[in-house]
Amino acid sequence: MKPGLRINRFQVDGFGHFRGYSGTPGPGLTLLYGPNEAGKSTLLAFLRGVLFGFEKRGQPERYEPEGALFGGELWLDTAVGPLVVHRHGGKRASEGTLTVRGLDGQPLPETLLDQALADVPRELFFEVFAFRLDELSSFQRLAQQRGVSEALFAAGMQGARRLPETVERLRKDAEALYAPRGQKPELNRVMKELEEVQQALREAGDRPALYFSTRDQLAERIAEGHALEVARKHTERELDHASRLESALGDLAVLARDRAELATLPVLDTFPPGAETRLEDVLQRRKTYRAQQAQLHERLAPIEEARERLAAPWPVRERAESLRTALATYSGHSEQLRSLPARRASLTSRRRQLEQSLGELGLAVDAGGLLALDLGARARGELESLAGRLDAADTALAQAEAEQARTREERARLETALGRVQAELEALPEERPAQVRQRQAAVGRMRAVRGDLERLSEQRLEQRRQMDGVRAPTDAVPLRSLLPMSWVVAAALVALGFAALAAWLAGPSVGVLCAVGGLLLVGLLLLVRHRVETARKASLEAQAARHRWRQQEEERFRSVQAAMSAREELLQRELLNASGAAGLSPGASLSDLAAQEAQLAELLTQAERRELLGREEDTLRTAWDTALREDQRVEEARLRASQREEVLREEWMAFLVARRFPETLSAASALTLWLDAAALRQRLLDLRTDEEEFTVAEAACDAVTTRLLQEARAAGLPEGPPETVAARVSVALEEVRSRAADQRHLDGQRGELLAEKARLDQLALDEDQAWETLLTEGGCQDEATFRRRAVQARRYAELAARVREHVQRVQALTGLGENAANEEVHAAGGETGLKEQLATLRERHKAEGERHKAVLTEQGSLKTQLSQWENDDRVSRLRIQEETLRAKAAELATRYAADRLTLALLGRARRRFEEEQQPRVIQLASELFSELTAGRYRRVFIPAGDARELRVSDGARDWSAEQLSRGTREQLFLAFRLAVIRDFGETRGALPLITDDVLVNFDPERARGAVRLFARLAEAHQVIAFTCHPWLREQFEAEGAHVLELPGATKSLREGAQPLRVVSSG
Repeated sequence: MKPGLRINRFQVDGFGHFRGYSGTPGPGLTLLYGPNEAGKSTLLAFLRGVLFGFEKRGQPERYEPEGALFGGELWLDTAVGPLVVHRHGGKRASEGTLTVRGLDGQPLPETLLDQALADVPRELFFEVFAFRLDELSSFQRLAQQRGVSEALFAAGMQGARRLPETVERLRKDAEALYAPRGQKPELNRVMKELEEVQQALREAGDRPALYFSTRDQLAERIAEGHALEVARKHTERELDHASRLESALGDLAVLARDRAELATLPVLDTFPPGAETRLEDVLQRRKTYRAQQAQLHERLAPIEEARERLAAPWPVRERAESLRTALATYSGHSEQLRSLPARRASLTSRRRQLEQSLGELGLAVDAGGLLALDLGARARGELESLAGRLDAADTALAQAEAEQARTREERARLETALGRVQAELEALPEERPAQVRQRQAAVGRMRAVRGDLERLSEQRLEQRRQMDGVRAPTDAVPLRSLLPMSWVVAAALVALGFAALAAWLAGPSVGVLCAVGGLLLVGLLLLVRHRVETARKASLEAQAARHRWRQQEEERFRSVQAAMSAREELLQRELLNASGAAGLSPGASLSDLAAQEAQLAELLTQAERRELLGREEDTLRTAWDTALREDQRVEEARLRASQREEVLREEWMAFLVARRFPETLSAASALTLWLDAAALRQRLLDLRTDEEEFTVAEAACDAVTTRLLQEARAAGLPEGPPETVAARVSVALEEVRSRAADQRHLDGQRGELLAEKARLDQLALDEDQAWETLLTEGGCQDEATFRRRAVQARRYAELAARVREHVQRVQALTGLGENAANEEVHAAGGETGLKEQLATLRERHKAEGERHKAVLTEQGSLKTQLSQWENDDRVSRLRIQEETLRAKAAELATRYAADRLTLALLGRARRRFEEEQQPRVIQLASELFSELTAGRYRRVFIPAGDARELRVSDGARDWSAEQLSRGTREQLFLAFRLAVIRDFGETRGALPLITDDVLVNFDPERARGAVRLFARLAEAHQVIAFTCHPWLREQFEAEGAHVLELPGATKSLREGAQPLRVVSSG
């Protein structure tokens, strides 16, 4: 089974009456249970809508809520990895906006969802994988236009989402391109127009030689225009150069003045930049640092005085650690000191109570004797262990007796089942399923080979018809010229003769006119002859090309015929081999093949049943042997348990006697008496320990009090009761801590001020060094000289920047340096000579432009005249039209051939898919339908031909689907869908099955069988079922379904996340 798609979780943001709903279907069989109007059909429409798009607006299954968010998300587990499919309705697209993301939230292409769905079309998924009760009972919609085979074949191809529509479109496109006897198709119209153009070309003529003289004039004008263009560009370059020099005259004058002023100033390139600003900053900082140093000195004086006062000697501070230790020890024992009287009274009371409890226990021992008894954990563990072992022995004996009865009953049941299987095996024929399947495959190959032979014959006839069309005769083209050159010479001589005659009769002027007219007629005749010869040569070339094409087509036809012959021979051999393997003659009819297939199908069913029974017999025999050995093992275990129980009973009695307990005590009574005595003994031990602790605590408290009083006396504090002395010591220590904190605070302030003083001293020193460094960089000894040189340096920098700016402007305007530009201006005669040169160049440029415009105007008139002659040339237009029609006819013929070839290949692929896959699907449907009907019907098949009708058989007669009851008909269609799903999962990928109350018309037994089929299918596919019937829920739960309960329709759905309630999870 190939990996497919599973729905791990769904989130309904808004769909129908659901708001913020979520659910987590299981990976196998899942049941969504709820009463009517709980939203089962709504959830089915939601799942289908998120995967394939919501219904169009106005459809009842759209379930678009009013004024709320419309859509939701699906978490999918696919072969390409986990996907999160998010679809929400919008105002534009009715199907909603689709977003595919990974678990990390990164967007993914939408094609991954199509790949995860194995490119299944929307209609096929709704009819086969996610359907309701009304869709279950409508096999006719599946069978319309070969829907099942073509839809499954389309799903098996990468990207073929609309195979039936594609086939129909290709067929219509081919018929719209060409029809053998039609007139409206496009290729027929193009061929008719091509014949009309070729007929018009044979009637066309040429023009006179004036056309060629006009072309010569046009060539002369074009050459003259090129020469004028070159001269005009040369003048433009000179004019541009002179204009640039004129625009740079002002910058050159400014440069001269600035350079003269720079010569009067000293060289100050190394003077530090921003020197005046830096000087002011240094002086200001020096002044600020000196003021801060004075303020720090004033703040340090009071701090030094306060430190001297706090450093005076004090006895309490000198013995602070000893006092603090003594006070802490006294404080730690203060509670103990106060509790000593109460503890003494409590211990006396506890001893009296324990002596009274010992008397009530009834044991003939005093407190010392009870403490001498061994009532520890080890002895108690031995007692509990012995009691537990005795109870375990009794329980093991009872379990062994029950297990012995069960094993004997199981062995009897296995003996009965083994006898039944052996009897059924004797009634079945001895055939192996593999041999029967080989014969079925051979029959299928016979059908496929015979179909290939028929198609091969059709292709051979089609090739012959095409070759007959290639060999059809065409119009002959004359080899000799229709207008010989001798006729043109004769016409010229006749024209000259008439001109001479006219000159002799009417004078020279008339003769010249007649001669000119005659020459014009001769030129026209030459042009006509040139056009006729050109057309004849083109026709001869076209005839030669058609001849070569015909030879190539004949060669291709012969190679195709040879390949078809070889293919036919191979198919005949394959047919002979397949017929031998199937046990039929090569010429067997279709009815013989159908009968053989029916017989083999029945034989395969029996062989598979025999093989299944054989495996069942082996399993039962192994189970019977195991049951026999288990019975022997249980008997031995019962005997061992009985012996162990007797031994433990004797050990229990010996244990009680050894510890002076009554022999008749039960385990519970002995344990109770043991616990009471052990508890009383432990209480006595605790009392003794508490008394010893009280003595130690009393001695420790006396030592602590004495030490505190001694330390206070040594520190000079007044004497008094211990509590008063402790309070005085605490107050004195608090004052010591306060003085120490003040001392630390003053030391911190003093350290900070000293650090700040050192920092200011260093900063002042740095500023003095900066002042000396700045004077050294400026080459000065005092502040006044430094400020004067700073003003000169600023002016020097301004003049240098202006010089660089004007040099760059001169270079940008003229493309020359400053010296080169001055030399050019001087060579032109200065400013006056440069302006005169500019005026001369402008006049020459204007004259050349006017002449060039006149030449271009004359070129345009000549081109217009030639264009008019060329446009009036009917032969050229007809030639262009002929080539266009030829190209269009070739393109249409190529498209027609491609459409026809595509239709043939798709038909062949679909037939092969039906021949190879339909037996598998029908076989699976037969098995599933037989299991659904408890063996009432044995076989499901589709009759030969093109009826596309499912029929069933019980071995005696056949029924169509319409002849069955409604429940049985729905079971048939359910079995067919389950077979298609299983076959699709094995070949393309496992997709989920989603059903909505499709078992309501089944009786309880057949509904139970359908639920079992769902559970078996759920091992490889995810199955999600909806129902509102409690009895169906019980059957699903019995098969281990994961049940999600929907709320009632009367409950109000509030906003916020409301997940489905999981009732059971198998």
